[in-house]
Amino acid sequence: MIRRIVVMFVMAWVAVATNSAGANVVPPDVLARQTTEQTLQAIRAHRAEIKRDPSVIYDLVKKLVLPHFDFELMSRLVLAQHWRTAQPDQRQRFVDEFRQLLVRTYGRSLAEYSGQTVEFEPLRSEPSSKRATVRSNIKQADGPPIPLDYKLYKKGGDGWKVFDVITNHASLVQTYRSSFSAEIRHNGLDALIEQLVQRNTESTRSP
Repeated sequence: MIRRIVVMFVMAWVAVATNSAGANVVPPDVLARQTTEQTLQAIRAHRAEIKRDPSVIYDLVKKLVLPHFDFELMSRLVLAQHWRTAQPDQRQRFVDEFRQLLVRTYGRSLAEYSGQTVEFEPLRSEPSSKRATVRSNIKQADGPPIPLDYKLYKKGGDGWKVFDVITNHASLVQTYRSSFSAEIRHNGLDALIEQLVQRNTESTRSP
C-alpha cells in the first residue's frame, strides 16, 4: 500500500515552485497546477540521463522535493505518541532516516512515470486559512482516474508545505504510522531507526 501511494503521488506532484514570502505566497492550488507540468517536463527531460545512471534521480528528488516538505511535522505525525517519549537524538535520527527513505522511494517511483496527466479540482478553502487540501485526479489510459488529496499548511514566510497525501482514502502518514507502530511496540524506536538505516543503505547500493 505504501509503495502504491508514493508511486501515484510522485507521478502527480513531485515538487512545487519556489515560494515567495509574505503576501506574495502563491496559493496552494495555483502552485500545484503551475508546477505539476514543470515537474513532469523535468522528468521527461532527464529520462535519458536517468536511464544511464539511476542514482541521478535521487539528486533530482532532493533538489525538487525536499525544500517543500515539512519532514519534521510528518515524522511527528507518523510516530504519534512515540514522538513525545523519544529522546532529542532519536527524533533527529528518525527525521533524517525517514527523509532519506522517502527520497529513495520517490526516486524509484519517478522511473515509473509513463505519460499520465493530472487534473486539479477547484480549491475548497478560505483565502485566510492556514491549511488547505488540494484535490487532483491522475488520468490513466488503461483505468479509472486515481483521486489524490494533498494536505498542506502555511508555514509563515516559508509558504505552503506538504505534510500528507491521501489517495483512495489512504493517508501516507497514517499508513507509515501503522507500519512503524508495530515495529516500535515489538522492538522499540531504536530498532525501527536501525531498520530504516539498513533499508536506506541497501537502496543506496541498488538504486
